[in-house]
Amino acid sequence: MNMKIDDEISKKVLSLIPEDMNIFLVGGFLRDKFLQNESYDRDYVLIGKNIIPAVRKLSESLDAHFVMLDEEREIVRVVLDDKINCLDFAKCSGENIFDDLKNRDFTINALAYNLRENVLIDTENSLDDLKRGIIRAVDEKNMKDDPLRVLRAYRFSSQLGYEISNETINMLVKYKHLLKHVSHERINAEFMKLLEGEKSADVISEMKDSGVLFEIFPELKAQMSVPPNLHHHLWLIDHSIETIRQIEENFSSQPDFVKAHLLEAFGSTSRYSYLKLSALLHDLGKPSTWTIEEETGRHRFIKHDEVGAQMAKPILRRLKFGNAQIAYVQKLIKHHIYPSQLIKSDTSERAINRMYRRLDNEAIDVILLAEADRLSARGVEITQDIVDNNISGLKKLLEGYYEFKKNQKPLEKLLSGTEIIEIFGVPQSPKLGELINSLKEAQLDGDVVTKDDALEYIKSLL
Repeated sequence: MNMKIDDEISKKVLSLIPEDMNIFLVGGFLRDKFLQNESYDRDYVLIGKNIIPAVRKLSESLDAHFVMLDEEREIVRVVLDDKINCLDFAKCSGENIFDDLKNRDFTINALAYNLRENVLIDTENSLDDLKRGIIRAVDEKNMKDDPLRVLRAYRFSSQLGYEISNETINMLVKYKHLLKHVSHERINAEFMKLLEGEKSADVISEMKDSGVLFEIFPELKAQMSVPPNLHHHLWLIDHSIETIRQIEENFSSQPDFVKAHLLEAFGSTSRYSYLKLSALLHDLGKPSTWTIEEETGRHRFIKHDEVGAQMAKPILRRLKFGNAQIAYVQKLIKHHIYPSQLIKSDTSERAINRMYRRLDNEAIDVILLAEADRLSARGVEITQDIVDNNISGLKKLLEGYYEFKKNQKPLEKLLSGTEIIEIFGVPQSPKLGELINSLKEAQLDGDVVTKDDALEYIKSLL
């Protein structure tokens, strides 16, 4: 198909590649071009000899950064000096470009554009699937070759809002067990991209139905055994997914300061994605703390918030999340009940301010998680008045935090570690750290205000 792809960077690349080398723009950039989405990552397939030296010379001409990704398979990356545009070059997989396209993951990524001839190559009905919004595997063997594609199918479904074809779903179920052979770093990256989708909850629900979700988070499978009760209308796993859905559905109506906060860069993505991850995991502790009262039949989950926060750490470490992101998720799980406990009419301003100080920069996130949690629990004892009053109270807490933050003064350092050592003879040790943390907690609670208070407080702990 004759078609002109107007891309200045690709024109420049073509001018710097040896004339005896054929070059094709492939994959995601073409998909995004068709969908009119901005894209800064370009993938090129090269056919010819001495590919690595040719790309190295191109990189030098562009004054760009050259990265060797796989010398054996001749895959290299060129990062332009704007640090935004990234160009990947690979030797053709097969005898020709048609063979290469048959080795791609999904038809929506199996387009190629011959830069020399200005010809679009579509051997896999890619354009048709793009128009229809279908994610279809190119070939079953490709799923076995790289099982990460099992998760990538759901990631594209979430990001693009596309449906996965039935035959492809059957492949995902068939090969989901191979995800255990994929590095946790790659799984982490794909799952967080999945959470960037506007309706990621729907996709995660599909992952639950296929069992793929439990290949990544086997600890969630226990939630399949916790049924609805007087407070919850859903099975526990569905409640966790519904909590994500409520976060997504309410995002557009949140105040501007909340949206700006959630869209801040955090880890590899944004706070918003990590809030959704926290929602998925917020009731991790319920299955192991679940009891049923004999007399009333009520379901109890005592301290499930604390247990869940503890459980989250090894899970997130296994999946190679950073320390800051692990601490964030743990904090949200541990405190997701906290805001709803403070919306009674007799709650003092001091108690509310204590929560703001204690949660600090995550106060917004915890309140939003509490809101979504409430909206996702509609058991027979939960009337609309209960829901409305709870949500109204949480929104007031959110507004109050905005005012609190504007007027907040930094927490005064009343005693340094050195002073505690000198005055009380405490050695450099874990005990010293515990004393400093306890003092900070007492300040946050308003029990310690002056330096004399701090001295008396430390003395009382020794």
